Amino acid sequence: MSVSCGIDFGTTNSAAGVCVHDNCPKLLLLEGENVTIPSALFFDTKTNSVYFGRTAAEMYLMGEDGRYMRSLKRILGTELMGYHTQVGKQVLKFDKIISLFLTNIKNKLDIQAKTNVEHAVIGRPVHFRTNDIEGDKRAQNELEAIAKSIGFKHIEFQYEPIAAAFAHEEKLTSEKLACIIDIGGGTSDFTVIRLGPKLKYKTDRKNDILANSGIMIGGNDFDKRFSISSFMPILGRKTTYGPKLLTVPSSIYFELSEWSKINGAYASKNIAEAEEILSMSHSPGIYRRLLEVLYNNLGHKLLNTVENAKMSLTQQNHLEIQLDFLSDCPSVSLCKPMFEDAIMKDVHQIDVTLNECLTAAQIKPEQIELTILTGGSTQIELIQKQVTKKFPNAQIADTDKLSSVGLGLAYDAKRRFG
Repeated sequence: MSVSCGIDFGTTNSAAGVCVHDNCPKLLLLEGENVTIPSALFFDTKTNSVYFGRTAAEMYLMGEDGRYMRSLKRILGTELMGYHTQVGKQVLKFDKIISLFLTNIKNKLDIQAKTNVEHAVIGRPVHFRTNDIEGDKRAQNELEAIAKSIGFKHIEFQYEPIAAAFAHEEKLTSEKLACIIDIGGGTSDFTVIRLGPKLKYKTDRKNDILANSGIMIGGNDFDKRFSISSFMPILGRKTTYGPKLLTVPSSIYFELSEWSKINGAYASKNIAEAEEILSMSHSPGIYRRLLEVLYNNLGHKLLNTVENAKMSLTQQNHLEIQLDFLSDCPSVSLCKPMFEDAIMKDVHQIDVTLNECLTAAQIKPEQIELTILTGGSTQIELIQKQVTKKFPNAQIADTDKLSSVGLGLAYDAKRRFG
């Protein structure tokens, strides 16, 4: 029996699809009844156990002793991949940590497919690393080595926006010139491609793919910008200290605002520096909150609040949040324009990259007949408005934002291995 799969290892969420023999590919249940799983791990210090996805986040937020990690995809291709880090009672390299997460997916894949699945198409962004050709190659090679180490023997890669296109192509009744807009947690990727019910049977789609482009900006960067501008002042950012009225160092606030760097913020040298500054602070009541976050490893909880606020502001214009995990329970008033102002520069860079894709394809925006939005960050109103304005003649398809890449990779696996 021929069995193949597609795996979308995402910065924020992951999904997978399986194709058994000639059957239609389907998404796997990766966590309970969910076809997606947050790309997160929690290492429990007491039991020396590892938990994944929503369970990992719940254990951290409940205050269990251990280390919470997410956004590991962003480490691929960087020098951190060669480093070791303390996780509970163990010292592990980052490739081992990523392999633990992907092994959890493969185990569920094998159980639901009722066989050891060895053929896989794995999704990748157009660029793992922006303006870093060697880092980009290194990232794919590292991900391939990890996939082989957990039992996959035949591995191919596909750009994530192309996979999303393949998933949507199954629903089309006529040929369309499409632009795929994939804005996930770590990257924004674009593809201009011809799709249609007859084209999907072609084994070689090179002539249908007119252009690809991508940039290493995504939802995690939006979280970072929003955190820095609207939340970090609550912890004393831009306050002053000492007789010379120096501004407190900003680097610690940037570390606390980036998912892949939060654990480094808790380093003893950062705590020692913050303690010294507190003794000279002109706003000790505010700056003391920073030390409370560092002492109690509350960075993930704070950034989780930022992320939830970002998502809430896609549905409402104003928001009042109380940070009840801090001892004095400070509150912050937020509004949609504050969030949009914070991310405007990143959104502009994303738009520049999208325009580059259209130029490379030699296609004008008004020629696009279908835009396919995938990735959680395409839910942001500012981005949706810009897409609607840019492509005035296009139908917009924006369902299955978190799982379409995984399903499309399974369709591609069927085409390649079937």
